[in-house]
Amino acid sequence: MAGVLVFGEAVAGILTPASLEAATAGAELAAAVGQPLSGGLIGRNIGDAVAAFLGGGMSTLYIVDDLQFEPYIGERYAGAATAVIEHVAPSVVLFPHSLNTREWGSQLAARLQTHLVTDCVRLDVDGADVVLTKPIYGGGILAEYVVASTPVMATLRPGAFAASTPGAQGHIVPLDIPFIPARVTVLDETIDEPPSGPTLRDAKIVVSGGLGVGGRENWRLIEDVAEALGAAVGATRAVTDLGWAPASQQVGLTGASVAPDLYIAIGISGAVQHLAGIGRAKTVVAINRDPEAPIFTRARYGAIGDAREIVPAFVERLRELRA
Repeated sequence: MAGVLVFGEAVAGILTPASLEAATAGAELAAAVGQPLSGGLIGRNIGDAVAAFLGGGMSTLYIVDDLQFEPYIGERYAGAATAVIEHVAPSVVLFPHSLNTREWGSQLAARLQTHLVTDCVRLDVDGADVVLTKPIYGGGILAEYVVASTPVMATLRPGAFAASTPGAQGHIVPLDIPFIPARVTVLDETIDEPPSGPTLRDAKIVVSGGLGVGGRENWRLIEDVAEALGAAVGATRAVTDLGWAPASQQVGLTGASVAPDLYIAIGISGAVQHLAGIGRAKTVVAINRDPEAPIFTRARYGAIGDAREIVPAFVERLRELRA
């Protein structure tokens, strides 16, 4: 192996938590094979993110900070990443799994004539091979992949790897690259307002709702519980598809993977896609009117009944205890 390269991701100049998780996974893999860990960061005005990402323990961090990367266009990120890889010549390239890295990571793999395994939850070494494990069939099966081409490329599911920050140990190498022509022109952007409370990926408590709350007019029940507990709000895909909650709050296989101390599922049946996203939750509490709902197979505590009756009483009692 020639080393492990981990690309981070910055949003509005701030490093995403999943980037440090990917760096930790990359560091463990690099240590297992006795090879160096390098990093790559692409964007515009990413100075703060650079300092944070260097704390992930890489020996060298390559940065490409240029006006052409704002607004985001995947083709340009793939071009910049190609330049970084030419400098590093790694055997393994890792990314945090996100909407953007899924796009430009795939383009990058095509440029390099290699393969990209997405949404991985474990990395292992078997002789000369890196074994990539990811959930398939709605999270019901864990499949192992070995990529025969070089470099091996994978996106890592947020929340599947614990992040650590051993501190800045390496040095920064800025790369100047020429303007990258793109076939896409961004005409306008709509940016979701960030949530006012805790984020799904960092919250110690998450309160999620499903179709069992009975309608958009009852979604306030979920928000009331979250507010009373100081929790993040989550939702099933069915709920976000209906517009009751923003897509950024979706929990599950195609949304966020969460690892809170307490996960409260209200009106959620427990489809395998949703259960795949809460696998690392320490304690799950379920409220559902169907005693046969699959969510109860994952829950430590459960209440069978109508969420519209149970939740207001629960919130009232919480407020009494905290008064």
